[in-house]
Amino acid sequence: MDDHADVNVGPADTFPVGEFRIVTIGRREIGVLRRGDGRVHAVRNRCPHKGAPMCRFKPTGTMIPGPPGTLEWGHEGDILRCPWHGFEFHIESGARPYADSAMRLRVYPARIEQGEIIIDMRPLRSKEAAE
Repeated sequence: MDDHADVNVGPADTFPVGEFRIVTIGRREIGVLRRGDGRVHAVRNRCPHKGAPMCRFKPTGTMIPGPPGTLEWGHEGDILRCPWHGFEFHIESGARPYADSAMRLRVYPARIEQGEIIIDMRPLRSKEAAE
């Protein structure tokens, strides 16, 4: 498989809104998430820590750092949490929120084009994800 090619994974309307659907591209399992606002996310279904499946559950939120004694929930729908060890990753960048860590979830650019979901199999780099 050419890792620098766009891959059509099927009609967008066959992907449920708000839930992952796993597709296999080459030897990789990719979780594809279609949002109600038209955005599409594609992430490797493998935690970079110990290999746990990352796309079995819906994205969630996380606690936001704040002043002592305060609790605030945020980033609802943007966080993937590892089911084995609880590591959290932002669905758009693959970065760990509020952690200075090089460990990242592999994230691929995805889009809807003429009603089809297209994944660019070149993973996003940190700089690209921040833009």
